[in-house]
Amino acid sequence: MSKAVFLGDSLYPWLGMREILRGSSLIIDIAYYSSQMLSSVKALSDETDFIIINPDDSDFLKYARIIRNMALSPSTTIIVLADEVTFSLFQTVCGMKMQFLDQDASLDQLLQTVTRITKNKKSRNIKELTNKITANEFNVMMMLARGWSLTQIAGASQKSEKTIGAYKSNIARKLGKNNTRLKYTISHYSQP
Repeated sequence: MSKAVFLGDSLYPWLGMREILRGSSLIIDIAYYSSQMLSSVKALSDETDFIIINPDDSDFLKYARIIRNMALSPSTTIIVLADEVTFSLFQTVCGMKMQFLDQDASLDQLLQTVTRITKNKKSRNIKELTNKITANEFNVMMMLARGWSLTQIAGASQKSEKTIGAYKSNIARKLGKNNTRLKYTISHYSQP
């Protein structure tokens, strides 16, 4: 029997996952945590077998920061309940391999996918993780999401503006965007 944690700011997807898993004997317990409960989630990460994340557009970067800061055991499986585009971006931004759970799938399909993942059967990732975002790039991305200029980021991080510009270009390339579209992408996935 496995323990799972559900991270999301909406109770409805958690209730749905709990109902899907109820009676399946796959997972004993699935606890719910919102992004405001960061310290509790850090404490639970050592004893958790599965982390199911439902990153809403407005909390995308917040959940990426939570996952990047967690001290996860190597056996912890991260499952992302999202659409394919969000999953691909989230996996790249977090810089680790994750399992995809299509939020638009039927209940039967969700149960089959979760069963396959929990039984360690071969699963499919939508996008193979090849270009993960580094810690420096992630910090620059978080500051860009807050509306900081390259000059402000360079001053705060004590790096040259040219280095920050290179980080920004790397982020855009890794996310499959150009520098112009990067600002829209980041602002789309940051808090309103």
